[in-house]
Amino acid sequence: MRRLAALPVGARWALAIAAVLALALAFQGSRPLWEPDEGRYVAVALEMIQLDDYLIPRLHHQYPHFAKPPLTYWLIVGSLRTLGVNEWAVRLPNVLAFTATVLLVYAIGRRLSPEDATLAATVYASFLLPTVAANVANSDTLLAAWEALAVWGFASWWWGPNRARRGWLVVMWLGFALAFLTKGPPGLLPLLGIGALVAATTGVRGLGALFPAVGIVLFVVVGFSWYAAVVVHRPELVGYFLGDEFVGRIFTDQHGRNPEWYGAVAVYLPTFLLGALPWTAVLVAPLLHADRVFRPSSWRRWLRDDPALFFTLAWLLLGLAVFLLSRSRLHLYVLPLFPALAVLTAMALRWRWQWTRQRLVLVALWLVFLIGLRAAAAHVPNERDARALAREVAGLAGEAYDEIVLVGVRNLYGLSFYLGREVEHVVFSAEDLERGSPQYRQTLEQELAEGERQVFVVDTRRAERFEEIVRGAGRDARLQGTVRGASVYLCPR
Repeated sequence: MRRLAALPVGARWALAIAAVLALALAFQGSRPLWEPDEGRYVAVALEMIQLDDYLIPRLHHQYPHFAKPPLTYWLIVGSLRTLGVNEWAVRLPNVLAFTATVLLVYAIGRRLSPEDATLAATVYASFLLPTVAANVANSDTLLAAWEALAVWGFASWWWGPNRARRGWLVVMWLGFALAFLTKGPPGLLPLLGIGALVAATTGVRGLGALFPAVGIVLFVVVGFSWYAAVVVHRPELVGYFLGDEFVGRIFTDQHGRNPEWYGAVAVYLPTFLLGALPWTAVLVAPLLHADRVFRPSSWRRWLRDDPALFFTLAWLLLGLAVFLLSRSRLHLYVLPLFPALAVLTAMALRWRWQWTRQRLVLVALWLVFLIGLRAAAAHVPNERDARALAREVAGLAGEAYDEIVLVGVRNLYGLSFYLGREVEHVVFSAEDLERGSPQYRQTLEQELAEGERQVFVVDTRRAERFEEIVRGAGRDARLQGTVRGASVYLCPR
């Protein structure tokens, strides 16, 4: 540590960034795409490139896909155009987002608790969940970066030398705008902690200072422009965004993502316990005194004696409360809370942590272990492996087809990345169409009426019905073989 301290500041920053990039880049291109999420993100990006349409996200040229705003797709598109169609390009946006988040955690720590900033950044860089998530194409790693940018902007204003200068609030609103363009309303959750600190310190009237005109205009232009553009084309999307994507995810079980009463514990408890490794023990110990967070006297004491602790707890706990109450729950949803968790971990270790040689070695060994996990994931067989599945399908179907049609089989969009063809979902009947998800727009009979050359990947349990419909459409159902419980057919006229 003494040798590092002797280096010029610029050299130390360069070394730190290089180390984080090395961690983030390791084996990013070795592992094949995993279904369903990576295949879906990449399929939308490839459709944008193919159709030269960056306004409407599509899983297939006939099927718009508005489940998420487009910023993640746009970044993947830019990477694919720059580096070519490969796994490195797919995951590069997350590499950069993870690296940026580590640096932002350091910057936030410098504002909240300067003596803990380096440890906070180290904790975040070594948390299991963020490093694993950075190796999977998703929107949550990007969301964590934008939210951290917003919190840094606020912290730099609130704890800065001159609160009258509100330029940092413009940075905050830029972060929230990019977060909103990445995942919609969840990107604004840090505002709960920010509002709690400001209101508790200056009163409710003080909240007005958080909304400078320049910042709000920037947020509207960057965060809302895409929503406005697509609503102009399709006004019915207002109901979809507010009903299905907002109210539906929070208050109903329509998305089927662990909505049970015990779902929050089943999903988020292991996420925090495992995702916070190797620092979990540091976080478990305070749980013995967790009742303090329910005492107003504790919050008043923290606000008086340690406002940074008050804010970081509010940032974490108020955001977590929303995720606990929401009835749509997945492990990566809480990833943007891990920067707050990293800062809290560093605060908890404030009087106990010294950068000894032994601890440096242990941290280094853990980081090597994390890199080893990526290397193993690239070589261990996995049923979600889109590359292996594509190889099997290609071996059975040959090259004489224009489109891959999935019948009774879900979420194999990664085939489009490896085989260079569009992937389309169809259902067996009109009744199935009424019950299906928005990605289903056609029946098998309608698909057979089109003039394209298709290869059909069919649920083997329903192969007999498939063959019956194919014969009824005047085609020959030629079984080429089976892969992972699915039958591959060519159906010439």
